[in-house]
Amino acid sequence: MIKAWDADGHVSESEVTFSDKHWDANLWSRRPEVIEIGPDRALRWLIDTRAFPVRTGPYQQAGFPLSKDGRPAEITPGINAADPVESAELRTVAARLEQLDRENTQLQVIYPTMFLSYPITFDRELSVAMMRAYNNWIADMTAQAPDRLKWVTIIDPIDPEASAREVRRTKEMGSVGVMMLGMTGHHRVDDDSMEPVWEAAAAAGLPVAVHTGHSFRALGEVCDTHHDKTSMAFWLTVQFAFQRVISKGIADRYPDLRIAFLEAGCSWVPAVVERVSEYSGLGDARAGESFNRGYLGRYKPEEYIRRGQIYFGFEVDERLLPFAVEEFGDECWLYGSDIPHGDRLVDSVSVFLERTDIGEDTKRKLLVDNVARFYGLDPETGGD
Repeated sequence: MIKAWDADGHVSESEVTFSDKHWDANLWSRRPEVIEIGPDRALRWLIDTRAFPVRTGPYQQAGFPLSKDGRPAEITPGINAADPVESAELRTVAARLEQLDRENTQLQVIYPTMFLSYPITFDRELSVAMMRAYNNWIADMTAQAPDRLKWVTIIDPIDPEASAREVRRTKEMGSVGVMMLGMTGHHRVDDDSMEPVWEAAAAAGLPVAVHTGHSFRALGEVCDTHHDKTSMAFWLTVQFAFQRVISKGIADRYPDLRIAFLEAGCSWVPAVVERVSEYSGLGDARAGESFNRGYLGRYKPEEYIRRGQIYFGFEVDERLLPFAVEEFGDECWLYGSDIPHGDRLVDSVSVFLERTDIGEDTKRKLLVDNVARFYGLDPETGGD
């Protein structure tokens, strides 16, 4: 049986993430705290005098703390019942490795949870301190099992210069990629202010993973229920980013930079690629002077995919996966478990391996080889 390489696992941040070992001592009094609120004594983060995450009305977020003073909460929303808190919080590396063994996973690249939301704080100094603390903590934990646990750098898009410095710093600490949100408030991935981050990632040889998030302010205002924000706003951020990366020339400026679009499934890819391609004006005799105004890419989007620069996540039970593989080949799709999030499919590797509509060689590529190639890892050893 194939042992999977997980391109997109997660961790739930805890008080340890922002403890003295990892936190900026100059901001000691401002570190995030876990508090109890309401009659049910639910846990929230207290960050810059505000409770986080917001769970009602507009701008809903993700990232509940799961414990306080080391004691698990009675109710732990946001994580799957099959996922122990010890593993979800990465309290011990052993707990996470035991879970990976149960789910037939050899290697996992870890992403955050609370940092999938924006804004967490409006204070730039505090935001940068949280970014650095998280990166310090995840580097420290994964270093205990470097052959099986990897991690990506989180950045603060509102401070691109600090983020660029963080990309360079964390490359030396063992990061294998850079996480970016598809939208950050009203900030787009191709805004001029983001160029230092793209430059730093390319110079460091770190791939960029654009991840879904609760971060698009305009959509967050109108998607004001849990269903709305998860089924639409959370998902659409990645599609916006894909269109910008291709049409605004980012893929051309950094032709050696691998870019992935994660946790939005594969079903949207054929439709969006076709639409972006149609309105590119490239190779279309109908294209007038203004037909492709705003499309700055040299090629159609499918060409960037086929040349091995663009990757996508997929869900193991998606009905359109065989069609997507046939349409774009089997070297651009990345398996992700989404451990420990509440809506994940438990034992997803086994579910995928049981499919009869995907060939065995393709299964190996989607579960292992593509993940290794995207992150620049040795498919035999997991090293870089």
